Amino acid sequence: MIDVIEKGKSSEQNAAVNDTEYTFRYIKDGKSPRTGHNIRDSLCGDIKPEVAKSGMTGAARPGRMIKLYRPIIFSVAIVMIATLLYRRAIKLDTSAHTDSVIVSVEQVGGVENKTASNVADVTLKELGYYIYKAETEGNITALNYDADDPKAYWNLYMNQDGSNSGYVSDLARDAALDYCIRDTLYEMEAKKAGFSLGTDELADADYDAEKMYSELSDKARKNTGLDEDLMKEMVEREYIAHAYMRSLAESDVENGDASSVLEAVTKYYDIGGSYYTDLLGAYSITVNDELWNNVRVGFVTINND
Repeated sequence: MIDVIEKGKSSEQNAAVNDTEYTFRYIKDGKSPRTGHNIRDSLCGDIKPEVAKSGMTGAARPGRMIKLYRPIIFSVAIVMIATLLYRRAIKLDTSAHTDSVIVSVEQVGGVENKTASNVADVTLKELGYYIYKAETEGNITALNYDADDPKAYWNLYMNQDGSNSGYVSDLARDAALDYCIRDTLYEMEAKKAGFSLGTDELADADYDAEKMYSELSDKARKNTGLDEDLMKEMVEREYIAHAYMRSLAESDVENGDASSVLEAVTKYYDIGGSYYTDLLGAYSITVNDELWNNVRVGFVTINND
């Protein structure tokens, strides 16, 4: 159950679970699979002033001190709130940074010869593909939430079980990055293993790429930096990553370690799986947070008029 908080509103809604194999999920279990914003039940707990001793008659008691400093505390709180609201208002002009490297991936262990199989730089326009997928799927829920103002959904602040929280746009941004990193790593692993797509899979990938690109508005193309060739490259990257995951999972089914490919993928190879967790440890991953944290997912390929 996800608690959705909006100014003047308080309601609960069930988080839809999509069981389709390898379907891109912009939010996994109501939070980012990689991060998740933890909050505490209370910031400071109850404050109980001590009883003043006889020798403290003229001293400022704790309760009185709180009153004396209340204007300062209030001013600090106002500044903090204003800062948070300002940060929320910042929206990176992604069209001006499409060639900027957002994620650098390198296999650890002293690899001397840097090749496509052990090092990769992911630019903002490559991440634009995952932003597009996150926004396309999320917009379905946004329109169901408020068809007249879909932006309201992306600006919602969400809690799950009182511990995992964040704005929908931020959670979607985190998840887009998570899935991009996952697919990048598995593509690199596939290349090292000599794994490639079959003719039918390549045809399916090219068809999907052509369809998705045709659905992008001119402004969305500008904001993401995606062109036909890059869209095709990104879809093929996702296809080969998923096909390689599936091939690994099939071995688990054959060995009796899983009853189905989907079970094996979820248990071992998807984000949070034991195999994938170990795989992350084999790579050094650096994220350009200065740029990436200012990307407002939900407002790049949609809601940008």
